[in-house]
Amino acid sequence: MSTSVLIQPSFGNPQARTNYSKTLAQPFPFDNGALRDALTLAEYEHLLTLHPERSARFWAPPRNQDKIMSRLKKGDVVLFTGQNHVQAIGEVGVSFRNPDAGNAMWPPQPTHGPYLNVYSLISFQETEIPYTDLRKLTDAPNSKGGDNYMGARLYDNVRAARILDGLLIETATEYAATAELAAAEVPDAPLWGQGAVVGAEAHNKDSATGTSPARTFVADRAEARLVVDYKDFLHANGDRRSQQRLKSEVGFSDIYLLPDTPGRGAAEIVEAKSSASHSKVREALAQLLDYVIHATTEVDAPTALFEGAPSARDIHWLGNYGIGCVFRDGQGGFTIIAPPAFRVETMKQVWQPTSAVGAL
Repeated sequence: MSTSVLIQPSFGNPQARTNYSKTLAQPFPFDNGALRDALTLAEYEHLLTLHPERSARFWAPPRNQDKIMSRLKKGDVVLFTGQNHVQAIGEVGVSFRNPDAGNAMWPPQPTHGPYLNVYSLISFQETEIPYTDLRKLTDAPNSKGGDNYMGARLYDNVRAARILDGLLIETATEYAATAELAAAEVPDAPLWGQGAVVGAEAHNKDSATGTSPARTFVADRAEARLVVDYKDFLHANGDRRSQQRLKSEVGFSDIYLLPDTPGRGAAEIVEAKSSASHSKVREALAQLLDYVIHATTEVDAPTALFEGAPSARDIHWLGNYGIGCVFRDGQGGFTIIAPPAFRVETMKQVWQPTSAVGAL
């Protein structure tokens, strides 16, 4: 089942900000006090399963959002909005309807009553994403723009994928499902498990990880913008390959470019880095070699994408591994440096040795 995205106003008025400070900015205990008394046994046990530490971050809309909240499920992504920014990104854990539980955490909303559509968060990360960035992902083609996200809305399917793509969100739920598939015992399984193709996926002001002990958001907003700009550049220059992501037990690639018809373009994995320092070049190299072996098809071109130009030594170093280098050219475009063709042919057996390719 695909991941949905909930736009959740949560910071636009004094009461919302007080509620945010109480149950989102920090975990709220559910093992004692009024909240424990208000929970049903089933709700308490479900919370305990996902939050064994006996506290969690909580949010809840009142009854006017019953219809939206009835569709919310574990693993969905929530963008908490207010004051012209996405203030935080969360991943839904337990969701239930209980007005007594809402009253145990927050005073009722003056117009709509108790905050009864309660949900916990298994991952949470504060952000500073301006609405101008979010509007590029949510506005309809003929929209006049200016959406201030005053009301909650739940995006599904293509519209949700567009947001996840533009913000590069990777959730603990998706990662756990991928790891579980990879760990399943399959007769005669290859040494390296094959990944899957997914629509591109959370970026905040710098780099961080959420609070869940499982893998969650891998967040670098500068890299997200770099990826979006490069994808736009490719499309504007006639590249019609499908722009996806590769999901595997080792993580999600930034871009997975696939030709719609075999032989019409190269299959390519792209890893983006916001810095062209040697340490970031080294990270890109390691990640590309880690991803490519899980590809769903034979890869023709692993590529490292940078905000600026790496050193000539590092570009040559990448080329020795058959890896291309792309970086902004300072004029709104990108410089593309392909690796030597003979190195690509030599290195293909290193990227995807026979024991892995045979399963593709």
